[in-house]
Amino acid sequence: MSSPGVAPGPILRRLPVPDCEPPYDDEVPHRERLPDRQGATVQGTLALAFILPSGVPAVPVAPAGLRLVPPPAVRPMADEEDDEVDFGPQPTTSAVLPDPCPWAGRFVQAVVEVLAGDRPVGQLVRWTSAEVYEEIGGHVTLLGAAAASITSRAVVRSVHVTEPVDGVAEIAAMVRRGLRTTAVALRLEGLDGRWQCTALELGQLGWLR
Repeated sequence: MSSPGVAPGPILRRLPVPDCEPPYDDEVPHRERLPDRQGATVQGTLALAFILPSGVPAVPVAPAGLRLVPPPAVRPMADEEDDEVDFGPQPTTSAVLPDPCPWAGRFVQAVVEVLAGDRPVGQLVRWTSAEVYEEIGGHVTLLGAAAASITSRAVVRSVHVTEPVDGVAEIAAMVRRGLRTTAVALRLEGLDGRWQCTALELGQLGWLR
Protein backbone atom coordinates (compact mmCIF):
# COMPACT_ATOMS: atom_id res chain seq x y z
CA MET A 1 0.00 0.00 0.00
CA SER A 2 1.55 3.26 -1.10
CA SER A 3 1.76 6.27 1.11
CA PRO A 4 -0.64 9.08 0.30
CA GLY A 5 0.92 11.86 -1.82
CA VAL A 6 3.90 9.64 -3.14
CA ALA A 7 3.97 8.53 -6.77
CA PRO A 8 4.54 4.80 -7.29
CA GLY A 9 8.11 3.88 -8.54
CA PRO A 10 9.05 1.60 -11.44
CA ILE A 11 8.82 -2.10 -11.07
CA LEU A 12 12.28 -3.74 -10.57
CA ARG A 13 13.22 -6.75 -12.66
CA ARG A 14 16.20 -9.12 -12.61
CA LEU A 15 18.14 -9.41 -15.92
CA PRO A 16 20.94 -11.89 -16.79
CA VAL A 17 24.51 -10.50 -16.84
CA PRO A 18 25.91 -10.49 -20.40
CA ASP A 19 29.03 -12.55 -21.11
CA CYS A 20 31.94 -10.04 -21.42
CA GLU A 21 34.74 -12.56 -21.98
CA PRO A 22 35.93 -12.99 -25.60
CA PRO A 23 35.52 -16.43 -27.13
CA TYR A 24 38.46 -18.85 -27.16
CA ASP A 25 40.08 -19.78 -30.45
CA ASP A 26 38.42 -23.15 -30.60
CA GLU A 27 35.00 -21.51 -30.04
CA VAL A 28 35.25 -19.33 -33.16
CA PRO A 29 34.38 -21.18 -36.38
CA HIS A 30 36.58 -18.99 -38.57
CA ARG A 31 38.49 -15.70 -38.56
CA GLU A 32 37.97 -12.92 -40.95
CA ARG A 33 41.07 -10.86 -41.90
CA LEU A 34 40.28 -7.70 -43.79
CA PRO A 35 42.50 -4.74 -44.66
CA ASP A 36 41.26 -1.41 -43.36
CA ARG A 37 41.49 1.87 -45.21
CA GLN A 38 45.00 2.57 -43.97
CA GLY A 39 46.28 -0.88 -44.97
CA ALA A 40 46.35 -2.20 -41.39
CA THR A 41 45.51 -5.79 -40.75
CA VAL A 42 42.21 -6.30 -38.92
CA GLN A 43 41.49 -9.57 -37.19
CA GLY A 44 37.77 -9.58 -36.50
CA THR A 45 37.18 -6.37 -34.57
CA LEU A 46 40.70 -6.15 -33.03
CA ALA A 47 42.97 -3.88 -35.11
CA LEU A 48 46.70 -4.57 -34.84
CA ALA A 49 47.48 -1.09 -36.18
CA PHE A 50 45.12 1.83 -36.19
CA ILE A 51 44.99 5.61 -36.37
CA LEU A 52 44.31 7.70 -33.30
CA PRO A 53 41.50 10.29 -33.45
CA SER A 54 44.19 13.00 -33.88
CA GLY A 55 45.41 11.30 -37.08
CA VAL A 56 48.71 10.06 -35.55
CA PRO A 57 49.50 6.31 -35.90
CA ALA A 58 49.04 4.46 -32.63
CA VAL A 59 52.26 2.52 -33.30
CA PRO A 60 55.18 4.95 -33.84
CA VAL A 61 57.09 4.49 -37.07
CA ALA A 62 60.71 5.60 -37.51
CA PRO A 63 60.91 8.48 -40.01
CA ALA A 64 62.57 7.68 -43.31
CA GLY A 65 66.23 8.63 -43.56
CA LEU A 66 67.11 7.87 -39.94
CA ARG A 67 69.51 5.05 -39.12
CA LEU A 68 71.16 3.62 -36.04
CA VAL A 69 74.78 4.63 -35.57
CA PRO A 70 76.94 2.40 -33.37
CA PRO A 71 78.59 4.16 -30.40
CA PRO A 72 82.25 5.11 -30.89
CA ALA A 73 84.74 2.48 -29.82
CA VAL A 74 86.42 3.28 -26.52
CA ARG A 75 90.10 2.46 -26.30
CA PRO A 76 90.94 0.54 -23.11
CA MET A 77 93.08 2.39 -20.64
CA ALA A 78 92.87 5.56 -22.72
CA ASP A 79 93.08 7.74 -19.59
CA GLU A 80 96.25 6.02 -18.37
CA GLU A 81 97.88 6.38 -21.80
CA ASP A 82 97.08 10.09 -21.84
CA ASP A 83 98.53 10.45 -18.36
CA GLU A 84 101.75 8.80 -19.51
CA VAL A 85 102.01 11.26 -22.37
CA ASP A 86 101.30 14.26 -20.13
CA PHE A 87 103.18 13.25 -16.99
CA GLY A 88 105.70 10.62 -18.12
CA PRO A 89 109.41 11.33 -18.72
CA GLN A 90 109.82 13.87 -21.49
CA PRO A 91 112.74 13.56 -23.94
CA THR A 92 115.32 16.35 -23.85
CA THR A 93 117.56 17.35 -26.74
CA SER A 94 121.35 17.43 -26.45
CA ALA A 95 121.39 21.20 -26.99
CA VAL A 96 119.99 21.86 -23.51
CA LEU A 97 121.97 19.10 -21.72
CA PRO A 98 125.48 19.29 -20.26
CA ASP A 99 128.45 17.92 -22.17
CA PRO A 100 128.02 14.10 -21.90
CA CYS A 101 131.77 13.36 -21.64
CA PRO A 102 132.58 15.01 -18.26
CA TRP A 103 129.12 14.21 -16.94
CA ALA A 104 129.54 10.51 -17.78
CA GLY A 105 132.98 10.52 -16.12
CA ARG A 106 131.52 11.83 -12.87
CA PHE A 107 128.64 9.37 -13.05
CA VAL A 108 130.89 6.34 -13.59
CA GLN A 109 133.10 7.53 -10.73
CA ALA A 110 130.02 7.69 -8.50
CA VAL A 111 129.01 4.17 -9.54
CA VAL A 112 132.37 2.60 -8.68
CA GLU A 113 132.37 4.45 -5.34
CA VAL A 114 128.92 3.01 -4.59
CA LEU A 115 130.18 -0.49 -5.44
CA ALA A 116 133.21 0.06 -3.21
CA GLY A 117 130.99 1.13 -0.31
CA ASP A 118 132.25 4.74 -0.30
CA ARG A 119 128.82 6.30 -0.95
CA PRO A 120 125.19 5.15 -0.58
CA VAL A 121 123.38 3.80 -3.62
CA GLY A 122 120.51 6.23 -2.99
CA GLN A 123 122.61 9.04 -4.42
CA LEU A 124 122.18 7.50 -7.89
CA VAL A 125 118.39 7.27 -7.91
CA ARG A 126 117.88 10.60 -9.67
CA TRP A 127 120.37 9.78 -12.42
CA THR A 128 119.35 6.19 -13.23
CA SER A 129 116.30 4.37 -14.54
CA ALA A 130 114.51 1.99 -12.18
CA GLU A 131 116.11 -1.05 -13.86
CA VAL A 132 119.65 0.32 -13.62
CA TYR A 133 119.14 1.40 -10.02
CA GLU A 134 117.96 -2.09 -9.05
CA GLU A 135 120.90 -3.63 -10.90
CA ILE A 136 123.44 -1.50 -9.03
CA GLY A 137 121.72 -2.26 -5.74
CA GLY A 138 121.96 -5.97 -6.53
CA HIS A 139 125.72 -5.66 -7.10
CA VAL A 140 126.12 -3.84 -3.78
CA THR A 141 124.29 -6.66 -1.99
CA LEU A 142 126.37 -9.27 -3.82
CA LEU A 143 129.69 -7.65 -2.91
CA GLY A 144 128.65 -7.20 0.70
CA ALA A 145 131.58 -7.31 3.13
CA ALA A 146 134.10 -7.63 0.29
CA ALA A 147 133.59 -3.98 -0.58
CA ALA A 148 134.41 -2.92 2.97
CA SER A 149 137.87 -4.50 2.72
CA ILE A 150 138.89 -2.41 -0.32
CA THR A 151 141.87 -0.21 0.52
CA SER A 152 142.75 1.46 -2.80
CA ARG A 153 140.35 3.82 -4.56
CA ALA A 154 139.02 3.14 -8.06
CA VAL A 155 139.47 6.00 -10.52
CA VAL A 156 137.99 6.65 -13.97
CA ARG A 157 140.91 6.95 -16.42
CA SER A 158 139.21 7.51 -19.81
CA VAL A 159 135.78 8.20 -21.26
CA HIS A 160 134.77 7.77 -24.91
CA VAL A 161 131.42 9.16 -26.10
CA THR A 162 129.35 8.57 -29.21
CA GLU A 163 125.97 10.20 -29.86
CA PRO A 164 123.96 8.00 -32.28
CA VAL A 165 120.88 10.27 -32.14
CA ASP A 166 119.96 13.57 -30.59
CA GLY A 167 119.51 13.27 -26.83
CA VAL A 168 121.28 9.90 -26.55
CA ALA A 169 124.93 9.23 -25.62
CA GLU A 170 126.70 5.88 -25.49
CA ILE A 171 129.71 5.75 -23.16
CA ALA A 172 132.70 3.44 -22.87
CA ALA A 173 134.86 4.16 -19.80
CA MET A 174 138.04 2.60 -18.37
CA VAL A 175 138.33 2.33 -14.60
CA ARG A 176 141.54 1.46 -12.72
CA ARG A 177 142.08 0.33 -9.16
CA GLY A 178 145.70 -0.34 -8.30
CA LEU A 179 147.12 -2.46 -11.08
CA ARG A 180 143.72 -3.69 -12.28
CA THR A 181 141.52 -2.11 -14.91
CA THR A 182 138.02 -2.83 -16.12
CA ALA A 183 135.58 -1.43 -18.69
CA VAL A 184 132.21 0.14 -18.01
CA ALA A 185 129.64 0.73 -20.77
CA LEU A 186 126.47 2.75 -20.35
CA ARG A 187 123.75 4.52 -22.25
CA LEU A 188 122.60 8.01 -21.33
CA GLU A 189 119.29 9.49 -22.43
CA GLY A 190 118.12 13.05 -22.06
CA LEU A 191 114.96 12.94 -19.96
CA ASP A 192 113.22 15.78 -18.10
CA GLY A 193 116.13 18.16 -18.65
CA ARG A 194 118.94 15.89 -17.40
CA TRP A 195 121.02 12.90 -18.42
CA GLN A 196 119.75 9.59 -17.08
CA CYS A 197 121.52 6.24 -17.29
CA THR A 198 119.11 3.75 -18.89
CA ALA A 199 121.56 0.87 -19.48
CA LEU A 200 124.74 -0.14 -17.64
CA GLU A 201 127.24 -2.91 -18.32
CA LEU A 202 129.97 -3.50 -15.77
CA GLY A 203 133.13 -5.52 -16.29
CA GLN A 204 134.16 -8.33 -13.99
CA LEU A 205 133.52 -7.27 -10.40
CA GLY A 206 136.64 -9.20 -9.26
CA TRP A 207 138.74 -6.09 -9.79
CA LEU A 208 137.07 -4.57 -6.73
CA ARG A 209 138.37 -7.27 -4.41
